[in-house]
Parts: sequence; C-alpha cells; structure tokens
Amino acid sequence: MLDLLLALALSGASDLPRDDLATAMPANFSKLEMAKFRKPMTFNERHEREAERIAKAANCALPVVSRWVFAKMHAAMLVSENGEILKIIPVENGCPELEQYTVNHIAKYGSKIAPIPTSREPQWYRTTMNFRWPE
Repeated sequence: MLDLLLALALSGASDLPRDDLATAMPANFSKLEMAKFRKPMTFNERHEREAERIAKAANCALPVVSRWVFAKMHAAMLVSENGEILKIIPVENGCPELEQYTVNHIAKYGSKIAPIPTSREPQWYRTTMNFRWPE
C-alpha cells in the first residue's frame, strides 16, 4: 500500500541547495531505505496542533479510528554523501496542505540533525511523520 503515487508537483516538493541534481527518485517508495537521523527529530504537541489546524482548515478527509484522526505522512528525501538534505518530496495522501507542512518540518528540523548517509553519492530515503488528534 506504500506504493502510492508521489507528489511530483513543484508545489509539493522542497528543493533545498543543489537543485541542479539530475538524480531521479525511484518509482517505488516502499523500496527506499528508511532514513536514520543522528538524533530524534524535534516533534512535540504544538506540531500536532498545527497539523490539526492545517488539516481542518483544508477540510482534509483523514482516517478516523476510535474517535481519533490519524495522519500518517510519508516523504522521500534525497540525501547527499555528507548528510545534507537536498530534496524532499511528499507522498500524496489527499491533503496537499498537510503534505507541505510535513515537507517544511522535515526541511527545518531534519537539516539540524543530518540524516546518516549510507552511500558515497546522493541517495533517496523514506521517512514518515505521524500526527493524531481527537475527532
């Protein structure tokens, strides 16, 4: 099920430094290696409240389980050989505003804790952020 179409529209992608890379993202998101960061990514209650506010304002239809709304946001990241995040592309989940929030969060906080590269050249990785709030 993780073989979802990736949001390739410019509005959904974050081009960080080195935008001239011709490295194409693999078509199969689920086959990407999970990104490992040097420290846990900053994520607290205010980030969930902001995600809730964005999703409600955009009238996003997200799954509800036992009166809790769950937003599982996937993204692919292109990481350089020295751990610099070069590009972030969200996986479409039907809520572009929340996808963009996820991209911005990863760009802001992920760059401070540098993903650990496993290759000597730029490589794509996957990452996931989970948000939840009461219905």
